[in-house]
Amino acid sequence: MNSPQTRVFLLCLILSACANQITPEDAQMANALCAQGKALLVQGKNGDARDIYASATHRDEQNPRAWNGLGVSYDLLGKHADALDAYQHAIELDPNDLSAANNLAHLYLETNDPEDAVRLLEPHAQDHNAPKALRQNLTEARLAAQNKQEAGGDIYADLGSYPTKGMAQGYIAEARSIIGKDADDLTFAVITEVKTGGGIPSFTVKVTGRAPESLCTEFNAQALPCIPRGE
Repeated sequence: MNSPQTRVFLLCLILSACANQITPEDAQMANALCAQGKALLVQGKNGDARDIYASATHRDEQNPRAWNGLGVSYDLLGKHADALDAYQHAIELDPNDLSAANNLAHLYLETNDPEDAVRLLEPHAQDHNAPKALRQNLTEARLAAQNKQEAGGDIYADLGSYPTKGMAQGYIAEARSIIGKDADDLTFAVITEVKTGGGIPSFTVKVTGRAPESLCTEFNAQALPCIPRGE
């Protein structure tokens, strides 16, 4: 015969299981809220969309569409950490959710984590259902990861962006003449950047090998552009 403590424990388990069950009504309401949230995003009402998508996740916490929409709304509000959590939750619920994967990869690109974007998108690149935007993001992520490696990481002096590679290389020659023999200890890189898929590339000059602040002090004294980047 079960003891009173055992019966209480079993009752708690039953109640907990019931509490986690999603009723058909809740699932239907969550889908309706997702549609409403999407309409609000189209209207640019990102804060309202966030609230609606949050309500959808409360109605049905197993709905990846709701979590993905919540991530988009957080992303548009500039709340990247919250967006990251929401996208990851959507992908945990549905690893084949290409929309959430693409949105998360785009967030990685925004926050200068192209390597994570590449790792996330590469498994989906051969999927015939993969949208064109996903393949574009993968191409951009690969380029950004290569550029980041060539630039020596996150700490560098940004010597400006130029419309042609020739102009960027010309600026490097001018910078070398200012630095003199100490330029031999520096690494100059011309980084091709495409801000949007299919956009016109720009060519950014980045320098590593010396503290960016001291380099920029020297260049700025000659009225030349230079911005320290990184920590």
